[in-house]
Amino acid sequence: MKYRIKIVTFKTGRIIYYPQFKKWIGWTGLAWDGTEGYDGKYHSREAALSIIDKHYNGNNSVMSIEFEYINK
Repeated sequence: MKYRIKIVTFKTGRIIYYPQFKKWIGWTGLAWDGTEGYDGKYHSREAALSIIDKHYNGNNSVMSIEFEYINK
C-alpha cells in the first residue's frame, strides 16, 4: 500500500500535515485512529506518521461488531 503526507504551508508559517493512502481511484485521508475516509489534519509530521502506522498495522480492520439490546 502506498502512503503520503500532504503538507500545506500557510503565509504565516503554520504547517498542516494530512496523512493519506492510495486507493484505486485516488488518495484518501486517514482519521486519528487509522480509519479511512476523513481528511484529518495534524500539526506535526510525527503525528501524521503515527496515523499511517496505525492504518498499516491493521487498526482499520474490523474484527467483529456486537449489539446489545436492552428492554425496559
